[in-house]
Amino acid sequence: MPTRMNSRQLMQAAMRRDPTPRIPCMPQICYDTAIRIHASRESGDWLEQLARCVEDPALVYDHVIRLAEEVGCDGLRLFLPADPHRTYRQGDELVVVDPQTGERLGKIDAQGGGAFVPDRRPPPIETAAEAQARLDEMVLAITDEKIELLRAARQRVPERFVASAPGGITMTTYAELRGRQQAMIDLVESPTLVAEVMRMQSEAMIRRAEKLLEAEIDALYIGDPSASASLISPRHFEQFCLPAYQVFCRHFRERILIYIHVCGKSGPILEMLADCGAHVVEPLDPLGGVSVADAKRRIGDRVALMGGVNTLTLAKGTPEQVRAEAVQKCREGGPRGYILAAGDMVPPETPLANLQALVNVAAQSLWQE
Repeated sequence: MPTRMNSRQLMQAAMRRDPTPRIPCMPQICYDTAIRIHASRESGDWLEQLARCVEDPALVYDHVIRLAEEVGCDGLRLFLPADPHRTYRQGDELVVVDPQTGERLGKIDAQGGGAFVPDRRPPPIETAAEAQARLDEMVLAITDEKIELLRAARQRVPERFVASAPGGITMTTYAELRGRQQAMIDLVESPTLVAEVMRMQSEAMIRRAEKLLEAEIDALYIGDPSASASLISPRHFEQFCLPAYQVFCRHFRERILIYIHVCGKSGPILEMLADCGAHVVEPLDPLGGVSVADAKRRIGDRVALMGGVNTLTLAKGTPEQVRAEAVQKCREGGPRGYILAAGDMVPPETPLANLQALVNVAAQSLWQE
């Protein structure tokens, strides 16, 4: 085992369950977290910073990379830039308007990730043909310009591990196409449609991911919060989601590392997540009743594990509490085939000191003391 590895090499080895000189850390920072932390030390008005990023999405990379380098993360997520939007502020809300007419189009989700939430969503698809047309549009949305922006951002951190995401392969995208309520009903009443559209979705995300590889990323991040046992039954996961993930992972597994993210109550489907073909299962969400120790016992001999630190501890706890919990997770998941991370995305209100405490446990191997 090499005694010296840079962050990129550490993450690559850990995801393959190879020996590493220390446990790496990839906290799973959302860009709104980075914007909030920077604004708290500078202007104090994080919504103003968010509005700038909405109108010029490439600025998001500046915030995420700056924070990852400051705290010493081994890995980070850099997603494709969103489409730019014109906004105006209305109290604590960022309203999105048509740049030509000034008509309101929707708002920015300032409390849950910074995504655009349209006032009028596209009508639900009714047939597989309509689903295919909508999915083709999603593939075309990944333009050469966006790939070039992602590639340039990736090249700014050559010694750090970078993951990106093609999009939701199963329930998240299906719910966008059919509407959340109808998507759940379809699992029982229209299983043929669900299976066919899921197959189309896996093929569409393969096409999107092929484009992502041009940006020279290190890993593909796949997954769906809507696929957890908190929302659908393990039987439905096995029937509809597992085959779609397996198709995707078979296509890419020998070419690039893959990690699968299903937050919430993933305990009942851990073995199936390990069967998907991904190299890593995460985020091992304690708020969904998942423990790193249980996951290590059940699937740790087949896949690497990532996550496990309670997001409430990160957001509301003290640095000492974060440190203690991170030490426990490293002892449960390490020393091999484990990456220290949050049990879901790092909450936007997480203090810098708490994020630094998390990273320090891995960077300084404090869990061995």
